[in-house]
Amino acid sequence: MSEKLSGFISANNVVLDLDAKDREDAIRQLAEILQKNGNVSNAAAFCQDVLEREAMTTTGIGNNIAIPHGKSAAVTETTMMFAKTTTPLEWQSLDGSKVNIIFLMAVAPQAKGNAHLKMLANLSGRLMDDDFVAAIKQAQTVEAVLKIIKK
Repeated sequence: MSEKLSGFISANNVVLDLDAKDREDAIRQLAEILQKNGNVSNAAAFCQDVLEREAMTTTGIGNNIAIPHGKSAAVTETTMMFAKTTTPLEWQSLDGSKVNIIFLMAVAPQAKGNAHLKMLANLSGRLMDDDFVAAIKQAQTVEAVLKIIKK
């Protein structure tokens, strides 16, 4: 299961000090990083697609974690980002908690059918593991985050 997740994230897509003022700003900043890294061709279009998905139902799953995601023509390569925010953000989470851990999934339209659902299911399964969640929350370096995800 974890090998699948690790194939979607690289060191360039890990941010440990995201200084965002709100949910929209966080998604916008992460989309810009994805564009800079070549995973997204148009950060604004991808951000809009993610926010439209977010408007359908919150991706704040509780325990201070959100999994925003979007399938978008702006995505050139299906990938995942990990970010820790410098301050907790309001995210309309299912448990009312503010979010400071974000896993952003960018899904290319040519991704086979439900590839993003498998990625989401894999991540959701990992997030049900208390040890994984504790480790990811405590991780202080990009290397530590990648090691935890690859376990």
